[in-house]
Amino acid sequence: WLRETAETAGIPYQLEVGTGGNTDATIIHLVRGGIPSIPLSIATRYIHSPVEVVDTADIEAGVRLLGEALKGKPDL
Repeated sequence: WLRETAETAGIPYQLEVGTGGNTDATIIHLVRGGIPSIPLSIATRYIHSPVEVVDTADIEAGVRLLGEALKGKPDL
């Protein structure tokens, strides 16, 4: 759904398969038989340090992707 939204709207994106750490979505998707969930994250360097770095264009693309995706959310 998010990938299709990004492609349709011409929003740049990249996929990531995390191998460490977690988010709230790590457990939420297993609760009560499964709650569909997906983390939408922004690429950063030096995360959790005093000098974390992010490209503001990535933030803007993430916000745009979220807005577009919510307009056409799938029926679950």
